[in-house]
Amino acid sequence: MVRTHARGEMAYLAYHDPLTGLANRAALEDALVGAVVDARAAGTSVALAFADLNEFKRVNDSLGHDVGDELLCQVAERLVRAVRPGDLVVRQGGDEFLVLIRDLPAAGREAAEAVGQRIADAMHAPFSLGAAELLVDAAIGISLFPDDAETPDALRKHADAAMYEAKGAGGGVNVYGDGTVDPLARLELAARLRRGIERGELELHHQPILRLADRGVIGVESLVRWRDPTRQGLVPPGDFIPVAERTGVIEALGDWVLTEVCAQARSWAEIGLYPNVGFNVSPRQLRRPDVARRFADVVNAHGIEPGRFVLEITESAWSLEASRLLPVLGELRAAGFALAIDDFGAGYSSLWRLRELPVQIIKVDRAFLAGVPDDPQATAVYSAILQLADACGCDVV
Repeated sequence: MVRTHARGEMAYLAYHDPLTGLANRAALEDALVGAVVDARAAGTSVALAFADLNEFKRVNDSLGHDVGDELLCQVAERLVRAVRPGDLVVRQGGDEFLVLIRDLPAAGREAAEAVGQRIADAMHAPFSLGAAELLVDAAIGISLFPDDAETPDALRKHADAAMYEAKGAGGGVNVYGDGTVDPLARLELAARLRRGIERGELELHHQPILRLADRGVIGVESLVRWRDPTRQGLVPPGDFIPVAERTGVIEALGDWVLTEVCAQARSWAEIGLYPNVGFNVSPRQLRRPDVARRFADVVNAHGIEPGRFVLEITESAWSLEASRLLPVLGELRAAGFALAIDDFGAGYSSLWRLRELPVQIIKVDRAFLAGVPDDPQATAVYSAILQLADACGCDVV
């Protein structure tokens, strides 16, 4: 009897996630193959939804893994309630969940979207975790057989690609389509970008920063652009920066930008121009060992004071990796660099953390300017941001 019970428990664990009790990846593999075979025979559709939680790493880092595990269990319960009877909810690992949506009509896109929206809606209510209440949403990508993929493997890859498109757009539901970059195309783009860095296809565009009192130019923001010969023109940053981040090419790209802005600052200094020069720094760059020393060595080699450079990091990046980035930002500040928060207000603002950050500049997201100064409410919100920045001793762009 004991041996029979042990075998049953082992069989259960082979196909279930031990934390949430959901089906696991092995169970999905079997179910997905069967669902595609059945749909092909019946002339129906199957969809796979890939849901990835936003901000989960921050929950683990700030509240601990026990709270993170409880959050995952609550998410699992909500997903099961949100989907239709017969749909299979799977925890793939970490904060990644998949839903196999079976028995859809031949033109099942709208029905699949409806399930995806129910999953998104299920995340909207706060999660109660002990004494804390958290708002955690998800990025959801959906792929359909046979519309988007002919095989189970392609269905998984396309759902993953659609999810990353949704994540790049800030969350919500995205169905795989012509505009979605599939994993192979993403790798090809990354390879072309790496070659483009080596071949001199990148260029910097300098956007002036003005002092409002007299419209004097007090600095510039240096923006990288890629003149890709295969595209016969400039590639929009939104097309290649996320790919560079995901594939690791961002490190080579960041090194090129740092070297070029130093060379440009030196050229300006030789003709008597000394603007502050700002440029974006990727969280991936900041994870590299001795990043402050590396940056300082490059700047000093060009004979430029570090204080002439403003390193910009997006609010969403420092929110997600605050515990890791705070010491690094402190080292960069100690090396003499100025620091800025970019797109402030676009992500998950944490006012107490803003007080801790060694930043001198807050670059407010342009969305906050909509309605200013005609809309009293919008103007009041923007005025509050200005007062906050003043209280923290920060300039505002």
